[in-house]
Amino acid sequence: MENKLDNAKLITCILPKGRAHNLQQALIEEKENHSVNFHFARGVGRFSQITARGIGEQQEKEVLEAIISAELADELFEFMFFKGEMDQPHGGVIYMTSIPGATELQMPDLPSEDKRAKQQH
Repeated sequence: MENKLDNAKLITCILPKGRAHNLQQALIEEKENHSVNFHFARGVGRFSQITARGIGEQQEKEVLEAIISAELADELFEFMFFKGEMDQPHGGVIYMTSIPGATELQMPDLPSEDKRAKQQH
């Protein structure tokens, strides 16, 4: 079964190392949004202390991306901004991009532990 989102939004957060997983969990548990993924990146912020030390030094960042229906985008953008602590100095960057469509991620139904044990015998 395919769940297509028309007129969807992609919300991208660039966060300090260690913050993306907690934000991802909050989106799943509190907002029931499973179309969230994060990965790692490296870079130097424009006003970071590491910039003053010299060229070539980089900080590890986490990039969290969530695909949201257009109707929920503003609400989840605000939730992510405050839950991810981007309202704090050096807390990160968040932005939203329109995308014409997307397919929602769906996890398959997994058999329970009892069924798996019976299948193995």
